[in-house]
Amino acid sequence: MSFKRQLFLFHRWAGIVLCLFFALWFVSGIFMMYVEFPLLSKPERLAGARLLNFSAATLTPADAMAKLQWKDFTRKATPNALERVAVTDPEQQATPRSIRLAMIAERPAYVIHADNGAQPRVVFADNGEVLRDVSTKAAEEAVAGFVQRSAASPAAPLEDSSIAFDGTLQTDQWTVSAALNDHRPLFKYAVNDRDGTVLYVSSTTGEVVRDTHSTERVLNYFAAVTHWLYPTFVRKYPEFWEWMVDILSGVGVVLAITGLWIGWLRWNRRARPGKPQVPYKGLMRWHYFTGIVFGVLTLTWVLSGLLSMNPLNLNPPRRAEVDQQLLYTGKPLTIGDFAVPAHGFGALAVEADLVHYAGQPFYRVVDRDGSTRMVAGSVMATTLPDAETMLARAPGLIPEASLVEATVLTEYDNYYYSRHPERGERPLPIIRVRFDDEQHTWFHLDPITGQILDRSTRTNRVYRWLYNGLHSFDIWWLWQHRPLWDICVIVFSLGGLLLSVIGVVIGWRRLRYEPRRRTASAVAIA
Repeated sequence: MSFKRQLFLFHRWAGIVLCLFFALWFVSGIFMMYVEFPLLSKPERLAGARLLNFSAATLTPADAMAKLQWKDFTRKATPNALERVAVTDPEQQATPRSIRLAMIAERPAYVIHADNGAQPRVVFADNGEVLRDVSTKAAEEAVAGFVQRSAASPAAPLEDSSIAFDGTLQTDQWTVSAALNDHRPLFKYAVNDRDGTVLYVSSTTGEVVRDTHSTERVLNYFAAVTHWLYPTFVRKYPEFWEWMVDILSGVGVVLAITGLWIGWLRWNRRARPGKPQVPYKGLMRWHYFTGIVFGVLTLTWVLSGLLSMNPLNLNPPRRAEVDQQLLYTGKPLTIGDFAVPAHGFGALAVEADLVHYAGQPFYRVVDRDGSTRMVAGSVMATTLPDAETMLARAPGLIPEASLVEATVLTEYDNYYYSRHPERGERPLPIIRVRFDDEQHTWFHLDPITGQILDRSTRTNRVYRWLYNGLHSFDIWWLWQHRPLWDICVIVFSLGGLLLSVIGVVIGWRRLRYEPRRRTASAVAIA
């Protein structure tokens, strides 16, 4: 069988299945423009959290850490199961990766992550008690307080009947994200309100970590659940899910390429005058011309969808190297530098975490409105970060290269942006510094906290266009001129949908026609 014949057969049989997936992806992509997968956004989390009050604290972070050994950090979780983390010396004091200050069960507490990646532990700052188990009663109280504080106009306290415990679970359709692995298993509570709210509480910290509402749950079956191939029975097995998405999108890329190639081969460039250059009629002719108009776009969308999985780790990590971080922090996390945080953090403080700047201990405090500020962690901390000092130190990020540009960004652009600026997830203003090293490295620096936000190489920026640019049309000018962005995405999606639906119909007709043709041929031969 000739290669050309094999090409046609592959496109026919693979197209029957994959055109259906393409159609679902295009439809669900339109839904995803306006319906996000359920998550507890930063403003929602801050609105429902209790104000930070460490006036009753008696323990320093080091004192709290001394309450824990490696045997306390031996549990990890996936959406499917709990796992054990091997430790060399269970009785040895653990090493912290990060420590966050929060109010848990209306008490000041340290939420501690060890550097082995296990689930966090909570140590109360008032008496050193380690939170070993979160009871359903404590979880219900956390839900009641969260709902009460989140209400725009708090009314009377919620009655017990307003909150219903709906069981303990490892995962369900709305908690499949790996971001919740630190908190599994989860307590699920239904809130008797007009939005059909469901809240999930961490079994490790006792905090509300996810919320969903009835409308977004229904719409997400037409959006992310379909688009990301997110049914629970698949997504709860992360490795299998990744393998499935890679295979389907990879074969989809090949299908789109072969379709374009066949279109080129079928175009009769030497047709006589009056003869059609396209040897198709009816629905096949429609398929041919929609393929010409939307085929390349379909290819770029499927390819960029494949790139979302970062196959073969083509997109390098964007985290700065340890020595680059130390240029601004001055030292690794050293909990012994921090005093008892019994002093006030301000009237609006909701949470804080331990950081260093220039070797000094600071609490990076987040207020109810999402703003961030630095508060001294001890008398050692006297010098706050500022843009001028950070710029002066920037050449040390890559000493062997030259700093070619330093810019203060007061607005988002194509390489530093947020689709939801109101959430405060990407601060402004920030500093961007660019180097002339072999990788053309950029850094984004936060002058408020004195931290490196991210690092990007030329590979990262090219990948950003191949994935975010092609898949979501993340072009900052276009996004700023909505509804132009909406019109472009919807029109192109409908074009891709038309191409895919025609492919499904043609494939179905061939499935029905092929057996009949073979039967007729056999009868004729007989």
